[in-house]
Amino acid sequence: MKYLNHFPNSVYNKKIKSHYEYKGNSKLARILSKKGYKEIEKNYTYVSPKIIKKILYTSSYPKKFIKGVGMDLGGGAGIISSTIALSKKVEKIYCNEIVENAIKYCHPKVKKKILKKKANKVISVVGNFNDLKFENNKFDFAIIWDSFHHSSSPLTTLKQIKRVLKKNSYLFIIDRAHNNDTPKKEINRALNHTYDLEFKKKNYFPLEKKITRKMNGEREYKFNQLETFFKKTNFKIMDLKILCSDKKMKKNDIGIRENFVKFKMGGFFKRKVIYSLKNI
Repeated sequence: MKYLNHFPNSVYNKKIKSHYEYKGNSKLARILSKKGYKEIEKNYTYVSPKIIKKILYTSSYPKKFIKGVGMDLGGGAGIISSTIALSKKVEKIYCNEIVENAIKYCHPKVKKKILKKKANKVISVVGNFNDLKFENNKFDFAIIWDSFHHSSSPLTTLKQIKRVLKKNSYLFIIDRAHNNDTPKKEINRALNHTYDLEFKKKNYFPLEKKITRKMNGEREYKFNQLETFFKKTNFKIMDLKILCSDKKMKKNDIGIRENFVKFKMGGFFKRKVIYSLKNI
């Protein structure tokens, strides 16, 4: 399989490749790809094309502004990109993913399964979303699905996206957010949670090592922190939808109506936020 490699062998990138998150996903991608598409969907992306569409198109903005040439940042196994590429309005989408094995082993199977003869609508790129190797004003839209919270520098990520997006185009962020009144103690508790043996086995982490969520690249942001990131980089919030799969979960404290859904939304969290951001 041919793909673009925008991930040069620098000292910085060697450090990334030494992280548990990278090494675990690298091995996971290689092993799951041998088992086929269903295992990739179930144990790597945790979400199907059907659910992706339900979540993304909850808002009218993706329906209207996902068109032309786009970019998927932190695109993982390529299921998000391939699902978006099903749209006739999308000419092509660049799936930018840092784990080379995800692209090398998973992308061929995923693109063939979802897009069939139109698999070439997804262009696979090995790259770091804090150092995008694309020219300015290249893209008509961008999307980050459950990856923004993995950025080591959210402002750098947003500035890079802004540079490669066309003026007045849209960035869609689908992720999680904590209430503004969430105490620091609770955030630290979540970050310092230690993975159990079963989780480490499933994700191919060293079994003898104590590994926390923070060590695995997880970060926890509140609504007001996300809004600050967007404001500092001149992205205007045009729409925010919140989906929740647990009626017992504490409601958000920013006054946004939550839509209850009866399906699992991928990952381990029961709330999804869908930000539609305009590049002003």
